[in-house]
Amino acid sequence: MERPGRSDATGQTAPLVSVVIATHNRPAALRQALRSVLGQTLQDFEILVIGDACRPETAALTAEFDDPRIIYINLPVNFGEQSGPNNIGFARARGRFVALLNHDDLWFPDHLAAMTGWIDATGADIVIARGAIIEPARMKGDPLKTSIYGMGKGGLYDPVITAGYGSAQMARRASLGWLGPWRRANECACESSQDWLFRAWRKGAVIATLPHLTVLSIFSGQRSGSYVEDTAVEQEELIDAMRMPNDLRIKVLAAATAPRPLKKSSYLKRRLWAACGIHPRSVEFRRKYGRDSYMPGLRKVRGLPPMPEREPGPDDLLARYRGLAESDGAEPNGD
Repeated sequence: MERPGRSDATGQTAPLVSVVIATHNRPAALRQALRSVLGQTLQDFEILVIGDACRPETAALTAEFDDPRIIYINLPVNFGEQSGPNNIGFARARGRFVALLNHDDLWFPDHLAAMTGWIDATGADIVIARGAIIEPARMKGDPLKTSIYGMGKGGLYDPVITAGYGSAQMARRASLGWLGPWRRANECACESSQDWLFRAWRKGAVIATLPHLTVLSIFSGQRSGSYVEDTAVEQEELIDAMRMPNDLRIKVLAAATAPRPLKKSSYLKRRLWAACGIHPRSVEFRRKYGRDSYMPGLRKVRGLPPMPEREPGPDDLLARYRGLAESDGAEPNGD
């Protein structure tokens, strides 16, 4: 196990935390996510920005910060969803702990300090922070609406009631080998982030919940055309409000919708599903989205093209490289 202040195999000093940010062509949102990391009270980290075949603007943005702790890795082709980039981050991480942050989400300034303290205090393999989903406003001037996630049972993950989205997760790097990678979205019966937690729980991982609101989630899948225009107005307003973090927490929690409690019989039924290896979220998830429609639907809402072909033929590859050559300002070669 690598400790902060100790050298790793490369001879470099290993950071306490490796922050992994998967991104795809949203530099405005990524800028605010990076600001929320760089503004942490705990500064012993590296940031691995994993580009999912991003345009040059993303590389230029990361370079703007001129911070040696920011490492940019860009995939040559589009994976299409965050499981692939997150797994690259897991593999490249050098920190004692690995924390995920979606590029459209934000951390409160004490997120890393609170998470690293809690994971050591509980002896957990994974910690899930309390997070707030910022619901999209239907019209300008609508009041803030939020919903809270990350609640457990007795301080621990419960497969029936706990939702722990990626930006709220921190894991011990030493545990990642047996916890395994994120599975591809089309292999999961629910969201990849929830699938990974559920499989970790099934393997016997200790997953603690942190009763402290440190994450704001601004889901792109709830915002039509979120990948079409390079804007991040919501994130900019929220990051500015974090100058008074507890005032913002009060505002977010006051606007939260209370979750509907489960009947005891419903809870026990779902707990039985979990014991049998069926994620309790999967039944409702499949009812809502159907098989193999979740990611295509998300991409349509976001304004992205269909999922990339995993086995493109020569004509598809030719079209791809011609498009890249044109975007680079070069004339494509003839047949």
